[in-house]
Amino acid sequence: MASKITEADEQRLRECLDLAATAKGQTSPNPMVGALVVTRDGTVVGRGYHRRCGEPHAERHALEQAGQQARDATLYVNVEPCCHQGQTPPCTDAVIEAGVTRVVACHVDPDERVAGRGFAALEEAGIDVAAGGLVDDAVALNAGYLTVKTEGRVCVTGKAALSLDARLATRLRQSQWITGPESRQYAHEVRASHDVVMVGIGTVLADDPSLDARTGDATRPRYRAVVDTKLRTPPTAKVFEVEQGDVVIITTDAAPPARVTQLEDAGAQILVTGVDAHGRVDLREALRKLTGLGVSTCLVEGGGALLTTAFDAGIIDRVVLFYAPILIGGRAAPQLWGGEGTAELGAAPRLMRPEHRQFGADRVIEGYLRLPRPGR
Repeated sequence: MASKITEADEQRLRECLDLAATAKGQTSPNPMVGALVVTRDGTVVGRGYHRRCGEPHAERHALEQAGQQARDATLYVNVEPCCHQGQTPPCTDAVIEAGVTRVVACHVDPDERVAGRGFAALEEAGIDVAAGGLVDDAVALNAGYLTVKTEGRVCVTGKAALSLDARLATRLRQSQWITGPESRQYAHEVRASHDVVMVGIGTVLADDPSLDARTGDATRPRYRAVVDTKLRTPPTAKVFEVEQGDVVIITTDAAPPARVTQLEDAGAQILVTGVDAHGRVDLREALRKLTGLGVSTCLVEGGGALLTTAFDAGIIDRVVLFYAPILIGGRAAPQLWGGEGTAELGAAPRLMRPEHRQFGADRVIEGYLRLPRPGR
């Protein structure tokens, strides 16, 4: 019979989540995981977190630090320990060999190679397993990984810089700059925390962005993507001028073969999808294909046409919205979510776990429209 999770257990799990978050943006396609080894008298003798894909998991770091003190101790970890041979050996083997007598976790790992088998292996070895603490916090931390494992697609964040009346630009398409420098710096940090940054062809033709993250990390984002149904991206676009991340252009069979060759020569990887009801790139298929690149999070920056298509398709999982103290107005000014929108308030997406930040005169609201459910 598994023991119940106590308030003290939840405090330790909170520490695991904080440890896990140390590697934010570095572990994909793996989850962010933190682990603690705590003796019966409450002393923490081992700490660890998963630093990046291919390196030892959090449990092994914590157990190695604890050494012999792990015997009869409790292991705290935010995700179920793995029980399969991947790039690293099964963590369940290390936990059992260390002599741990209790494991406390937030939730199951929905990876089909684990999916409760890790917990079962520990219980078969006589280890008490308690799961279900701080589940919402743990799921929010690893929404990208969990979305891939439960829905087969990357987790999508919609990001926009807006006027108070939710305009992305003026009717003449002037948008630089709605927000101030402090907000723009944070926007680069948001980019760096995602595997993919995505815009539509309209944004490329109008603004010619580089889509890089000016945070000092040359590895993030891993991909800069353009949704381009007819392959109108110029081979001279700025996305090809920076080394940070690879360029992916998502298109359809309507793309001229000569343009495919031209853009591949410029350095782009071309992903071809079917079309939606309007003859445009099928975004749901695009998100599934992106998972094949070993990524789990995608930041959709727009412009208005791409964001509207994404909202209409119901694929936005999270939003980061920057509001500047300015009013733009005008029917012709591009909006965050144009088109028909939601007909009834009861069907309108409602923000979960909202966070508010202040950057200079700007206000940022972040939150989830949905969270995956990994199970126990």
